[in-house]
Amino acid sequence: MASSKADSRLLLVISPALDKIIKNASARKQFKLAHQCKSIITRFSSPSPHAPSPSPSPSPSPQTDSPIFPTSKENQIPGPVHDGPTQLSLADSDAVLRPLINAASSGVLKIAEPAVDCIQKLVAYAFIRGEADPSGGPTSTLLFRLIESVCKCHELGDDSLELTVLKALLSAVTSTYLRIHGDCLLQIVRTCYDMYLSSRSVVNQTTAKASLIQMLVIIFRRMEADSSTVPLQPIVVAELMEPAGESGTDVSFVQGFITKIIQDIDVVLNPAMSLGTGSQDGVFESAAVVETTNPVDLLDSTDKDMLNAKYWEISMYKTALEGRKGELADGEDGADDLEVQIGNKLRRDGFLVFRALCKLSMKTPPKEALSDPWLMRGKIVALELLKILLENAGAVFRTSERFLGAIKQYLCLSLLKNSAATLMIVFQLSFSIFISLVSRFRAGLKAEIGVFFPMIVLRVLENVAQPNYQQKMIVLRFLDKLCVDSQILVDIFLNYDCDVNSSNIFERMVNGLLKTAQGVPPGVTTTLLPPQEATMKLEAMKCLVAILRSMGDWMNKQLQIPYSQSPKKSEVTENKPESGIFPPMINGNGEESAVGLDSHSETAANEVSKASSFEQRRAYKVELLEGISLFNWKPKKGIDFLIHAKKVGDSPEEIATFLKTASGLNKTMIGDYLGEREGVSLKVMHAYVDSFDFQGMEFDEAIRAFLQGFRLPGEAQKIDRIMEKFAERYCKCNSKAFISADTAYVLAYAVIMLNTDAHNPMVKNKMSPEDFIRNNRGIDDGKDLPEEYLRSLYERISRNEIKMKEDKLVPQHKKSMNSNRILGLDSILNIVISKRGEESMETSDDLIKHVQEQFTEKARKTE
Repeated sequence: MASSKADSRLLLVISPALDKIIKNASARKQFKLAHQCKSIITRFSSPSPHAPSPSPSPSPSPQTDSPIFPTSKENQIPGPVHDGPTQLSLADSDAVLRPLINAASSGVLKIAEPAVDCIQKLVAYAFIRGEADPSGGPTSTLLFRLIESVCKCHELGDDSLELTVLKALLSAVTSTYLRIHGDCLLQIVRTCYDMYLSSRSVVNQTTAKASLIQMLVIIFRRMEADSSTVPLQPIVVAELMEPAGESGTDVSFVQGFITKIIQDIDVVLNPAMSLGTGSQDGVFESAAVVETTNPVDLLDSTDKDMLNAKYWEISMYKTALEGRKGELADGEDGADDLEVQIGNKLRRDGFLVFRALCKLSMKTPPKEALSDPWLMRGKIVALELLKILLENAGAVFRTSERFLGAIKQYLCLSLLKNSAATLMIVFQLSFSIFISLVSRFRAGLKAEIGVFFPMIVLRVLENVAQPNYQQKMIVLRFLDKLCVDSQILVDIFLNYDCDVNSSNIFERMVNGLLKTAQGVPPGVTTTLLPPQEATMKLEAMKCLVAILRSMGDWMNKQLQIPYSQSPKKSEVTENKPESGIFPPMINGNGEESAVGLDSHSETAANEVSKASSFEQRRAYKVELLEGISLFNWKPKKGIDFLIHAKKVGDSPEEIATFLKTASGLNKTMIGDYLGEREGVSLKVMHAYVDSFDFQGMEFDEAIRAFLQGFRLPGEAQKIDRIMEKFAERYCKCNSKAFISADTAYVLAYAVIMLNTDAHNPMVKNKMSPEDFIRNNRGIDDGKDLPEEYLRSLYERISRNEIKMKEDKLVPQHKKSMNSNRILGLDSILNIVISKRGEESMETSDDLIKHVQEQFTEKARKTE
């Protein structure tokens, strides 16, 4: 199996653990496990150094002595266990690891603890090599079973064993020789997460959280470098664990714990850097060394800037990779192909971990936990990990379509679910995550930021008289940091305030700060105490000053006038690429800044031309919003104004297209305008209906598509004109559907009546299928429509109500709306945050679906 006992480095590691397992297993009558351990020790004493060793007893039990892979062919397959320069076969590797797996899975503390400690040493000092993957081959499956047995040990609930498990799992993720991917990696992350929640020891909780952060750093560094051989650095626990308020003693212990594991791995990776003289004592130190190590000494060698974004750049890792090329090929052929495979898997690992954290942050806690930080710790730690990850994300994470898609699909849903949190730490973390998206990811998230900025920031900022003081102070302090970056402010203004399909975010933000700085208007009741109001007014003024200073600095930069940055400005813009203006960001791929990087080479005339074009776009939007506001009050006057201002063409087709596509139009007013009998309105209605293609649609499906864009007017004559034209258009697109358009016209009325009957709670006696069939007899030019057709139509309408896109979610306003509210986002907020006091932690599924549709619609619209 291996070299002789005197030469076996592997035996030095496993022998003490096996002796403990034998002793405790014999005392608990687990003779089979004890026999397995004795078998391994006997095999290592075999005089034949490289051949498979014989059975240790004349009559071995096939269940205890024989390897899982007993055939001679398996003895020739390389296994994951290494003994110095010797690589054991798969069968012998299984024979060595099986007793450790069984001991760790035994459920007995005194048996499991030495096994886990032994596994940690085997991993840390590179006795175990390969890839752990449950879907892989026999070697990968064996390693997965090994890691899985360690993960299960935390269920025993012993404080000392929990630390040993954490040490083993962190060593496994950190190790470069043992590659953890996919489901195995997710199981490790979830085990550390569960240990943080369930451990009775505060020290163990802190260690589990720090281990999770260290794992994240390693996983995403490797992903950014597309290599498993990135430089290893321990996290700075004192800085990253601050939100939980751990004591200094705990932080010192945890720092020593993390640093010791990283150093052990690094010593194996770079033996020349070890301070040892060749003795193996330093390599085989026990876990007790962690407790006796002076944390101050360890901190002296820690790179406190390791989480700076510069450290995540690919060039650093590529340089390190070139210096260590070939070190970790494990003697396998096709090392280059393996590296490519690892690169793909590393990105997949990052994606899976990020998605898992987003899902953990969305978990619905029990109702009694909504205001209890202790019961909300799972959600809080997931949000903390996401915050750290986003604040230090590298170029691959920020620009990859796959990760931007994950942010849109999972993280934005998490923000939506947590935006109404009454627990301040949850709100603060959600807000901090959103600010990171604005600062670092805005190039690819225009639609999402356009929805969430009003929902998370402006909702709180614009509430002057009855605000939640803590929430508003959080918003003001984060805005103070955000406003010192002039490029962010410019990007927000150009991409939202100058975009006709977006809300005026910059304008509303400044107006909200102005109103807050002015204080509560006289005569208005407020929940604020005088000291609180004074503090809020001061913070709002700081934000306004920061905006003015940033805009001044930005103008000086564009005009190439030297200026001195404030200290805060320097901190924010340090290491950030310079960027001029335009083109504005669009939803999709892009660099971190939403603007071009080559603007400094352009002429002053071009800069002036660009500024002028955006002034025109802004003026166009202001005038367009004025026309929309007028339309929502008097549709005819609004259309006349827009035609006169050349915002809409004067042909019926152009007006119809505007009514069908423009944002902010009142759906009821559209219906009223389309139902008019006057010449222009009637022509517009005909053009509007003719713009639909109903070919191949079921009748109810066509009605759904038709009625999504407006609300039917209340007057019967207007409904009659609209539905008559709809029936004509449907029959033109589906010539064989009915004998005549009159049939479609009558059936359309019947469908609308059925929809009202089935879904109006005021109707007590609901129409039955037989009633619906009886009411529609003889409508097809004196003939009956097929009963199966009518019954199917009845079932579909009864199950799924016909309604507008925003029906029951976005209230319609019959009076004029100012330009800040014209785009309908305020009405979304009224649903997200209950008027009754923000008592609900979660939002309805209908709302979530609706907001996701808003993301899709805004992403689809272009300039």
